[in-house]
Amino acid sequence: MKKGNLLTLFFIYFASGGGCEEVNYSISDIGSVEVAEDRFTLIDLDELYKRNVSYVKGDRLTDRDMDVGDNSFYVDALVDNVDFLNISSQNEYTYPEFNAEIDMENPVFKLGMCFSNAKEFREAIRNYAINNGKQVRCTKSAQNKLRVVCSEGCDWLIYASKVQGKHTLQVKTFNPVHTCNRVLCVPQVSTKWLANKYCDRLRNNPIWPSASMKKTMKSENVLKLSRSKVYRARALAMTMITGNEEEQFGMLRSYCQALLDANSGSTCVIKTEQCQDQFKFRGVYICLDALRRGFLEGCRRFVGFDGCHLSLGYKGILLAAMGIDANNQMYPFAWAVVEQETYKTWHWFISMIAEDLGITDLANSKYWTFLCDKQKGLVQALANIMPEAEHRFCLRHLYENFRLHHKGLELKKLVWKAAMATRVCDFNLVMEDLKAVNQKAYDWLSQRPPVQWSKSHFRTSSKCDIS
Repeated sequence: MKKGNLLTLFFIYFASGGGCEEVNYSISDIGSVEVAEDRFTLIDLDELYKRNVSYVKGDRLTDRDMDVGDNSFYVDALVDNVDFLNISSQNEYTYPEFNAEIDMENPVFKLGMCFSNAKEFREAIRNYAINNGKQVRCTKSAQNKLRVVCSEGCDWLIYASKVQGKHTLQVKTFNPVHTCNRVLCVPQVSTKWLANKYCDRLRNNPIWPSASMKKTMKSENVLKLSRSKVYRARALAMTMITGNEEEQFGMLRSYCQALLDANSGSTCVIKTEQCQDQFKFRGVYICLDALRRGFLEGCRRFVGFDGCHLSLGYKGILLAAMGIDANNQMYPFAWAVVEQETYKTWHWFISMIAEDLGITDLANSKYWTFLCDKQKGLVQALANIMPEAEHRFCLRHLYENFRLHHKGLELKKLVWKAAMATRVCDFNLVMEDLKAVNQKAYDWLSQRPPVQWSKSHFRTSSKCDIS
């Protein structure tokens, strides 16, 4: 028997005379102590076993409470010839295991605790630092051994290395005492960590404001967070919920096919252009059959066109066609996503709508009214496809252009009064008043045909006076 083992039995025998006393244990065998290259003493697994021992004899179980990280241990000397280093004996011992599903939210480290791998250990260290407001750092980071210390002047330390012959990472050295104060700025707080923690809450409330989200994060974690970090965390969480844009573009054909299967008779067209061996996306047009039939059967023959920029990574323009229902409410029935707002894209979009609505000849188009805001290429494309239809301009956009050159509250009231006039004679009287007030404003407005912006000159076929 080794010298260390003889010394162990000596202490046990001495302790048995006085009952269950606390015995200060030290290892005298040089082979049972390992000195790491960083000059920290690593506790041998045999010693670790003796610190976490439970002895069973027959039907009697004797188990004493002990701190795993303490340098002393309690033992019951029931027989004189017990070999505590013999694993095949009746002694039962277990090392605490880290359960990531339960313990990861609030990690508590113990000497001898086992981790599945280094990644799990690093994640536990991160959560521990954030929960306790400690600026910990790794002084040794490898696949099979990691040593983490706290800020300068603090005695807290934890060292874990791989168990020989096993895919397990075990805590070999641990000092749980902190001599530093809590801090509000923890380097381990990243946008990815925040996104993972608040992803489920954001999924239940997608319109959660960033300001409220920042306040909640700061109060729950007792941390100081910048507005930009909270914004990036929110964007990353939304990406995790809805998926990234590249994946969504890859699912576009499946999405259109799902629309056709669920609503037969719909129109879904994907416009692409072949570039070498790949196809480049140019646009997509969608008009659901239920919306199209509802528009033709229950809405006026009035269509408004508009477009807006998409704030996505790939940018693009959203084109939309709106109708007016019996309650004078907007009724969207067709939309498209294109790269740019040009004559070519508007011509393609309007042509698809004309085909879906059955406006195929000039005789039929004269009963329709179209409203636009003089966007790029829209007016020319509309005039070329349906020249006989009534074309109106949005009055709000018309006045915004008027206001660039002619400012004043009186001029504003006269312009709106002329637009709201329902009789031609009333319109002429307002225009004379405008001429008396400002000749240049009158000249600018006279260059715009009143059939495009004044109710007094609108056609009555559409049964709609919106401008």
